[in-house]
Amino acid sequence: MHILPVIDLMHGQVVQAIQGQRQHYRPIQSQLTESHALIDIVAAILQVYPFDCLYIADLNAITGQGTLPNHLSLIQQAMVEFPQLAWWIDAGFQTADQLIPWQSARITPILASESMQDDQTYAQMRQTCPNSLLSLDFFQDGFHGPTQLLSAPQQWTHPTIVMSLPKVGANRGPDHTQLATLKAQHPQQALYAAGGVRDAQDIETLSQAGASGVLIASALHQKQLTAHDLSKWGA
Repeated sequence: MHILPVIDLMHGQVVQAIQGQRQHYRPIQSQLTESHALIDIVAAILQVYPFDCLYIADLNAITGQGTLPNHLSLIQQAMVEFPQLAWWIDAGFQTADQLIPWQSARITPILASESMQDDQTYAQMRQTCPNSLLSLDFFQDGFHGPTQLLSAPQQWTHPTIVMSLPKVGANRGPDHTQLATLKAQHPQQALYAAGGVRDAQDIETLSQAGASGVLIASALHQKQLTAHDLSKWGA
């Protein structure tokens, strides 16, 4: 089981994601550190467990709001500070050209379906950046993205992320049903679950549902996942 901590960046600081309602996100309140700075948050997370990879959601880039167009320079500073880490980055990529500044051996761009215009653009982005990964994004009203993509698993990446935004930060548990349904339909597809993990039992449930990996955030900052928990999964 591959476990990745998630960090949400907005206006130059780390924020608390809650149910995908980005207009209400506030600076994170973490039990690991009082800081809201990216480098301090990463350092605090690595004190819990020596993760090999982090997932960054660049909310300025995703929403197109704020004075910062994106957090590329801030993330590059963190990459220098933590050379052992790989980085999965969702910066709201909508075109192949937007991927070019982010190309790095240590960066895996996340192609979020919610940011995608159509499946042809997705194909162009995959051609430009073959190491990119697809995120299938589900909101309260269902799947956001090109409907053709959801029904074309041959175009999915390995792994593909199943992102359940209504579960994020809600402390109500993950959407293991959605994950299990997709896994049953596509048993050879590696799927990573994102959204709602509260503790080690939720990770166990997702594993039984067929998840190959899990993205976590609140459970780390609330100390509901310990180094002992994570070591059991070989995070």
